[in-house]
Amino acid sequence: MLRFVSNIFPGGEPHFAPVDSHALRSVASRNLARIDWLILFAAFEGAPDGLDPIRLQQGLFLFSRCPGVPPPSKYVFEPGIYGPLSNELYRDLYRLAGARLLEPRPVKGLTWCLYKPIDTTFERARESLRLAEADDLDDATRRLAEIKHYVSSVDFGELLELVYAEYPEFAINSAFRGAA
Repeated sequence: MLRFVSNIFPGGEPHFAPVDSHALRSVASRNLARIDWLILFAAFEGAPDGLDPIRLQQGLFLFSRCPGVPPPSKYVFEPGIYGPLSNELYRDLYRLAGARLLEPRPVKGLTWCLYKPIDTTFERARESLRLAEADDLDDATRRLAEIKHYVSSVDFGELLELVYAEYPEFAINSAFRGAA
């Protein structure tokens, strides 16, 4: 079952209403925006203190490879020095932090922040879950939650090794020597 970092649902789990797939076909799909998937990713259970930008990048890259995710809902990635990189995703992180939908938490001695979900993140995530349900994207939503769990439970090297093994074309600019 899907769980958010914060307990915004009774019992900690969203409950999906039954979906009539015939009724959905008669309604134009709204497709969740990429930024909505980013918000859901941040809100799902795992890493309650936030995720670093590399884990956010790798998680949404893996999600972009999932079947059943509408192409307009996916970030576009290119090879970066720490795996697949999307400049659009970085822009969205900064926008969400500026709009107080994510809390950037500086990491002592480092130049990057952890991005932590906060109350407004969970409010927006509830809306995104409703849209995903209406668009019959329950499988994609569950897959996103699984990816969040994975990227928040493995160390940095293991994450990059998996990405580079599955998608070697994204290792060409790697500065990470343990995985390439």
